[in-house]
Amino acid sequence: MKKILTTPIKDEDLEALQVGDVVYLSGTLVTCRDVAHRRLIEQGRELPVDLRGGAIFHAGPIVRQKDNGEYEMV
Repeated sequence: MKKILTTPIKDEDLEALQVGDVVYLSGTLVTCRDVAHRRLIEQGRELPVDLRGGAIFHAGPIVRQKDNGEYEMV
């Protein structure tokens, strides 16, 4: 199904999404690379922009599962 979302995005807009939906985004989008993801996830630090209601265009990194079941960024 085709969905059109405009930022700021509300929680209820995301709840209706299903795997396989085609999503069109308009409004303000932020591109983040591996350093930003590490800052958010591994270091628990905030970014210099407010992402509430926004969207991140995932531009990296690649995440893979290690033999022990943990995940690592490559």
